[in-house]
Formats: sequence, C-alpha cells, structure tokens
Amino acid sequence: MNRINKSKGFTLIEVIVVLSIILVLASIVIPGLMRGHYGAKKTTTKNEIAQMSQAIAMYEMDYGGYPEDKPGYSSEALIKALGGDPKAVPPRRPYFTFQAKRILNNEYYSVFNKPFYYRENNSKKDKTDEMKNPFTFDIWTHDGKKDAQGINNWE
Repeated sequence: MNRINKSKGFTLIEVIVVLSIILVLASIVIPGLMRGHYGAKKTTTKNEIAQMSQAIAMYEMDYGGYPEDKPGYSSEALIKALGGDPKAVPPRRPYFTFQAKRILNNEYYSVFNKPFYYRENNSKKDKTDEMKNPFTFDIWTHDGKKDAQGINNWE
C-alpha cells in the first residue's frame, strides 16, 4: 500500500512570497493615500477661509466696518466678532460657527493645527505692501510644510 502524504499548510517560501507582494503593493498605495489626505485638508482649509470671508462681509454690511484686528494678527478678533453673543443687547447673531475643539488660547486653529491670522485693511491705517487686499481684509494660515506659502483669501 502506497500512502501519499499531503500536508494541509503553506510552505515558508509561499508565505514569504505573499508577504513580499503585500509589502510592495502597500508601498505603492500608502503614499498616494497620504497625498490625498493632505489635499483634503488643504481643500477644507480653503473652504473654511471662504466661509469666514463671507461671514466678515455679512458683518461689514450689518456694522459698517470689518472686525478690528488684534496685535500680531491673531484670529481672536474673528472669534469675538463672528461668533455671536446671545447675551448682548440686542443679541448678536453668529456669522460663523467656530468648532470649539479648535479654539485654543483665544485663537482659531485650522485642520493643520496652525492658527488662522486676520488683518483688517480698511481702516485709516497706512497701506503697506504686505497687505494683499488693501481695502478689505486678509485671512491666512499655514499648512505645516517647511516650504509652504500658506493658504489665504487673496489667491
């Protein structure tokens, strides 16, 4: 009687080949996913700046001027002006909904965990070359990359 011995497992070579294929595919796919993640964050930040710009325009229509900026161009002025105040007389409606978890030290942070900056350019200040929208306002933030130009409302 001849018995044929059939094993019910994988050989070491088969396992190594399969793992190699998986690693090669992962090394091709993961960088593409990371680029997509960065692009989504950048788009989110651009949209947020556009929404803040619209909110500032509505504020300007109601109050006849833009929110005054703070020293260092912090976003604190935006939080105060656009966040609304139900206790004020008369109550001020919110123009923009700030995400509470992204407000730190009275500044609003982007999804890149970088603060937004705001500069009001319409007052009787001397106009400078650094003002990108000399008769309105500038809003900008950074995307965390070393060579970043930033994300803003003037491009």
